[in-house]
This record gives sequence, structure tokens and C-alpha cells, in this order.
Amino acid sequence: MERGLKNYIEAIQSDVAALVYSDGEGASFEDKFTEHCIEILDNIGKSEGARVLSYINPDSLGRIDWKINGYCLKDEFKDDTNKVHFETLDLFITHFNKTSYDYNIQKDEFTKSINQIKKFLNAALKGHIDYIDPAQTELNQLLKIILKQKSTFDRINIFFLINGNSNHDLEKIIIKGFENLDVFVHVWDIPRFYKLSESSSNREPIEIEFKELSASNQHGIQCLKMPNINELYECYLAILPGEILSKLYKEFSNELLESNVRAFLGQTGKFNKGIRDTIREKPQMFLPYNNGITATAENVETQLIDNQLYLTKLLDFQIVNGGQTTASLFHTQKKFKDADLSKVFVQMKLTVIKDVNQKNVEVPNIARFANSQNKVSELDLSSNNPYFVQIEALSRKKYVIDPENRNMSTLWYFERVNGQYKESLNKLTTSVQQRKFKEQSPTNQKFVKSDVAKYINIWELEPHFVSQGAQKNFIHYTKKINELVKKNKLPGENFYKKLIANAILFKAVDKLFGRKNIDAIGDTNLKSFTVAYTLSYFHHLTENKVDLWKIYEEQRVDSNVLIELQKLIVFVYDQLVKSSNNTLISEYAKRESSWKLLKEQTYQLTFENCLNCFIDKEQQVLREIETVEIENKSENNLIITNKILGFGNRFWDGASKWVLLIDEIKDLSIDCWEIANKIKRSKNLNSRDISIASKILSYIEEHNSNIESIKSQSNELEIEIINVKIIFDRLNLISKNDWSKILALGEQTKVFDNLELLNIKSVQKSILKNETIKEINLIKAFESLKKLKKYKIDF
Repeated sequence: MERGLKNYIEAIQSDVAALVYSDGEGASFEDKFTEHCIEILDNIGKSEGARVLSYINPDSLGRIDWKINGYCLKDEFKDDTNKVHFETLDLFITHFNKTSYDYNIQKDEFTKSINQIKKFLNAALKGHIDYIDPAQTELNQLLKIILKQKSTFDRINIFFLINGNSNHDLEKIIIKGFENLDVFVHVWDIPRFYKLSESSSNREPIEIEFKELSASNQHGIQCLKMPNINELYECYLAILPGEILSKLYKEFSNELLESNVRAFLGQTGKFNKGIRDTIREKPQMFLPYNNGITATAENVETQLIDNQLYLTKLLDFQIVNGGQTTASLFHTQKKFKDADLSKVFVQMKLTVIKDVNQKNVEVPNIARFANSQNKVSELDLSSNNPYFVQIEALSRKKYVIDPENRNMSTLWYFERVNGQYKESLNKLTTSVQQRKFKEQSPTNQKFVKSDVAKYINIWELEPHFVSQGAQKNFIHYTKKINELVKKNKLPGENFYKKLIANAILFKAVDKLFGRKNIDAIGDTNLKSFTVAYTLSYFHHLTENKVDLWKIYEEQRVDSNVLIELQKLIVFVYDQLVKSSNNTLISEYAKRESSWKLLKEQTYQLTFENCLNCFIDKEQQVLREIETVEIENKSENNLIITNKILGFGNRFWDGASKWVLLIDEIKDLSIDCWEIANKIKRSKNLNSRDISIASKILSYIEEHNSNIESIKSQSNELEIEIINVKIIFDRLNLISKNDWSKILALGEQTKVFDNLELLNIKSVQKSILKNETIKEINLIKAFESLKKLKKYKIDF
């Protein structure tokens, strides 16, 4: 097995195990694997707000008759009577092997799983499932919707999730009595997820074979190619038959739309009335009346026949302008039998970005300018939103106490770009380094952009947006923060503390819901909605006065607060079930009216045992004000120093020999040796050392030099390096009051000698006054403070 795939399997196993661990003993690995896969598919636009819904129906012999692991209703629209319908139904079926993620699923097991979800779909469409326990609220409501809207579904997607390898062919699924209903099966096994993780794109590329789409276009699509005068891109002009665009939309729906445009423009309806009327009344005039579509692709295949160029194949085809045109062709043809798409043609401008490094920059630019009439801002389309860049920077330097081991400090790792955590881990060359990285940045403290949106929107009392799914909630959140970015209001330490405290609250309440078949308060398929509503309702009842700073500093929620939340979550769950009036709660929870109804309920929290867990109005106002962060000299200097120390004495000794081979920096050899010697002898680095080291490291990064090769030129033994930044953050968390107690105890007990005490006082003063601290002084102060443990002083 290749190393990359092996690392990916280890990573996904860890992620699933972390999800199980967070739920506690008895949690289902199959459910958590499904949850993890659904999140990936949601992030790349394959599904939208999908939910785990796990149910196995046995036959008379106790074997599995039919089975479902999850669902999603999407592409919502309203008909002429204002009733809500869904274009697409996604169903999930999971095959999970408890012992391995590297196995080949056998053909009979493969077929058996497909038949299990097929049996569910067949019975649901025909209304044959009427024996489900009423306690299975979500499943019962889903069955009602499938039965009611079976004639309005344009497509049904079956996602077959496998935690191993599959290479079996699929047979087309046809439901007897519903032969015109398109059922698409998508097999997602570990190699396919791995391939996606290795892609620089945030989606799985759509591949178009024009020969297969239309018998009348046996050579492909006729096109003109722009003269090849640019190394950045190629451009083609073509006329597409309306029937081909309709077929593409039928299979791929909104996946055809470039992800950011899809997200920020949305779908305003099934079709545009003007486009519809042209198709029905003057189809031959569609080409001159319509502006056509603008599209991009990663790669194209063409063939030259009789001096005419044809487009035959497109990889990663995305429509960046003209999504409404494409959708209208499909829906008009479906609704109106007199619509003749054979006379409809659409012009297409297709751009292929040849420079892979520029693709993520130029494709959003093409989308932005092609959609200028829709006022899609550059910020909307940017993956480098400065707001998230700032959160990333904070997450790399704000160490917190490990509540399970107060002698350790950890980071909450913000993964701004997909795969960043794995990439950071893979850059470390030894198992010891990787183990330390995982200890410092545990996977259960990794969070992504959609998590930020979830935690903050709950705090800002918008659980109905959170219930709409990760993508829609994220879009709503991004629109809010873009206004802050325009005013140059970026997150600082106050925001970061609020964010992490809300993450801790969310995880705590999520755990309070309980585990399936063990101690759950109700239908676990409703957990995500209940948790979001419970926390927002808690913040509403307490007027957002919970002491987030206390939660952040202790990295846990006070036990008395948890007792109140345990009672509250039961109340909220019962309210959601009762108020939904036999509708699908996943849809009910998306409505603002549902949130308003909950706020109108009467509920009394008990504060007597946890008054110290809340703040007053004045503190609340101060904490919401994000002051402009003054440059922290102590912290910034230590971050740089810590990076230099982290390479170790052996690296710097090797570098003193290696730089002699590099003309630009060969005169720094003696300085390298001096840095290695200081690290080896535990001496402070001066400003010149830091400047020289930074220059060398910048050269290494720019030229992608091999670190292990540089180390190999040294005969020195590696010494253990202490992370001074972790120590700084631990000491920085000590309050002024606690510092006073520490110093008073030290003087009274004489536990420190005179020099130790003076050093502790100097370090404390430098931290409070934001002054530069020498790394050895910091380490020695930390070692001295450990002596207080026998007096039961925790810091």
C-alpha cells in the first residue's frame, strides 16, 4: 500500500474513533463513519445538510431486510400553490467492517447492501412501511414525505459508503412502477475518499463525455479555439444543444455550478419565466435571445475531423454563469410536454486554466466578473478571507490547559484549508515529532470554517440557520463577517476566547444528549437540531451572560451548569417534537418561526449553585468590544525563537556545514554552529542569532531544501528541546491575583532560593508588561513553579 493511502486510512480511523470517543462508550462506529463521510460529501457539494438516520429492519429470520444509514432532502422549491417540494432525495447506505479499513468488499456483500437500500426505497415510494415505532420520529416523517412527494422528485441519489475497497460494477436501479424516476448510485470507498483528499479542488471533478450524451453528436461538440497566445489559459467557443445541457442538469443538478457561485447566488426558482416562454413559444430564437453560459474546465480533449475541431471530453466541468439557463431547460422540458429542446441551442464560452497554481485564483475571478450583474463580491469567492486567516493565526499560538492533565498545554487547531492538519503532520519526518504534534494539537480539538459558523451562530441566537446544514449556515455567517472585514474589524483574542468556549459548550451539550440504544434522551437522529436549539435557548434565557472566559481558561463547563443544561436539553427536545406537528423535524428546525416559538415558552433556570459562572452587563459589554491587538513583543519573539529551537541542535550543526555549499548564505556557517552550540548548552539566543537563523530558514523554505539531508551532515546527538511557547502560554493564563499568591507563598515558605524568586518576579513582570523574555529565564521560572505542587498550587 502506498504511504499516502496508508496515512489517510490512519487519519480517517482516528477521526472516526474521535467521534465515537466524544459520544462515549457504546457509540456506533458505523454511525460515526457515516457521519464523517456525510460531512465530507457536504463540504464538496455532493449533498447538502444530510443527516445520519440509522435503521435496520429485520425479516422473519432476523436477517436484514432493508436498511438506511442517512438521508437528505435538497433543491427545495415552491409550486404554484406555494407548497414546498424537493427536487432531490439523497439516501445513504453504509457497509462497515469493524476490523479493517483496508479490505476488498466481496461481490455478494456489495450486492446485498445495494438491495437493502433498494428495498427501503421501493417500500417507501409505495407506502408499504407502516410498522415503524412512533419513537422513530425522524424516520416516520421521512417516510411520509417520500410517499407524498414521490412524483415531484427529479432524481434520487444513493450514496454507498464503504470503509474499504470496491471494484464491482453497478447495475442500474429501476423501481417497478417508477420506471421514469432516475436513481443514481454513487459508490464511495476509501480509495475514492483518499483521491478526493489529495485533490487541490474542494470537490470531485465532473467528467463529461459528449459522445455519450447525444447520438446526433457522434464526433463531439463543434468548437472554435482561441489562438494559443497565452500560457495561463485556453479558451473555446461552442454551441451546445439544449438537450445536452438538460441531461447534464438531470444527473448533476447544482453540482454543475461553480461552488462559490452556487452558494452565494442560490437557486431562485425552478425556472425563469422568460426562458420558459422562449423554449415553449420560440425555441429556434433561444440562441439569439439568451446570453449563454460561461464555463471552466481543468482539461479538455478534442479531435480534428475534416479540418473541424470537436470537443469530446471535459474534466472538472463547472458553470460559472448561466446556471439558471441550464436549470430552466431541464424543468421546462419536464413540466411542459410541448417543450421541444431539439430546436434550442446555447452558446458556451469555455476557459481552461493551464497553470494549476493559478486555478484557485482565476476560476473565482472568472465567476466574479461573469456574474457582475449579481454583485458577487471578491470576498465571497475568496478562500483566503482575512477573517479566517486571522483565526488560523490565533489558533497556532494560543495554548490552553489540558483539563485532563493540567501539566500539559494544547492548541485548538483551526483547519482553514481542507487537509491542512494532515499536511502539517506529514511534514514531520519522525514518529516522535508526529506524536508530539498530535499531543499538542489533538484531533478532537481540530475545527474547520463551518464549525466556526456553527458555534458563533448558536451564540448569536440563530439555531434555525445552524439547522439548515453546514453549507447554508456557513454562507449566512460569511455574509455577516464580510461586513466586518470591509470595516477592517478582524477577530482578536476576545473573539478567539468566545469561539473556543462555545466549541467546548457545544461538545458538552452534544454529549449530554446521550448515546443511541444506551442513554439517549430521545431519537438520536434529532440530536444536532436539539443541541443547537438548546444552546441558543440557554444563551437567550441567560441573556448571553455565561462566563465564556472561565470556560476558556478551565477548558471545561462547570458541573453545576451542566446539571442545568441536562434538564434544559430534555425540555427543548420535547418542545421540538411536540411543536413540529408531525412534520419532518429536520425541516421544521430550519424555520425562524420554530425558533420564535421556542423563545415564547416559559422555562426557569436555577442559578443558585453556579452564580460564579455568569458575568454582569458591564463585563458583557467589555468582552464584546474587540480592541485593536497591540503587538505582543513577548509572544511574537518567543514564537520565532521557538521555531528556531524546534529544529534542534543537530539540524543547526548540520546547517553550518550545508550552507558552505550555498553561495548566497555560505558566510553564515560559523553563526549556524554558534546557534547549535547555544541550543546544546541551553543558552539564550540573542537578536543576531534570531536574525541569522530566520534568514537561513527562509532560504530553506523558499528552495524546499531537505531537512533530513541537512541533519545528516552532523555527528551531534540530538538533545530534547523544550517548547517555550507552551510555557509562556501557561504562565500567561495566571491571573494577577494568583501571581500574588504564588509570590507570597514563595517568600513565606522559602521554597525558592533568592535567585529563583527574582527570576520568577522578572518573568511575571515581563508577561504583565508585554516585555521580551529570554527563553532560558522562562524555562527556569516554570521549573521553579513546579515546586509549589506540594502545596497543592495548580497553575
